[in-house]
Amino acid sequence: MDLLVGGQNSQNTGISARSAQAYLPGGNDKSGHSGSLIGKDSGANIFGDATKVSLSNSSAQALGTDQIISAINESLSSSGISIQGVNPDDYTPEAVSDRILSQVSNLITSHADNEGEARHILSEASRGIAKGIDQARDLLEGLGALNETVSASINDTQQRLDDGLKSLDARITELFAPQKDEALSAASPKGDEQTVQTQITQTAQASQYSAQAAVAQDRNRPQFSTYA
Repeated sequence: MDLLVGGQNSQNTGISARSAQAYLPGGNDKSGHSGSLIGKDSGANIFGDATKVSLSNSSAQALGTDQIISAINESLSSSGISIQGVNPDDYTPEAVSDRILSQVSNLITSHADNEGEARHILSEASRGIAKGIDQARDLLEGLGALNETVSASINDTQQRLDDGLKSLDARITELFAPQKDEALSAASPKGDEQTVQTQITQTAQASQYSAQAAVAQDRNRPQFSTYA
């Protein structure tokens, strides 16, 4: 079953989401990620001064993307599956959406044996995407980094993801529709029996009509006698 929407494949392993602190100057989160995306400056109380720091657009987009990935994996956690992060060198809306969608499609391909399971994974991923985008906006706004460029990037990413999720939904319907027809046929063998029985009845009736017509023709034929 091929559900690939984007152009990348991935292993179904989780990611360690970075906190907002990792994107600020000199910041290190609990996972050990440093704030090298911004600079090397240090601060005694980084979160206390967060509102005074301006994130670069690329760092803001990276932070927003990590929020989306984290929310997706949180939503998928009950199923024991997850997706990876996005290439840290490319956080454009196209790259982010393609990466996420291709990984979601891979999860469906690898873990769904029927339409119900496929739609469950798609639903959980969709829920995580919506939640992650909202969290990304809230976090970036709180950091004073949700400027016009970053906001437009998030909107573009959201639109691409929404379009891709619709395509995946349609693809699932397309892939499992033949199986539905086969299941219905298998569950209703009487349908085939009725068809055969109808054909037999029609053949028998045709033969009966033919015989009756032959008898009637004999009865109406003139009778001749021979005299010596």
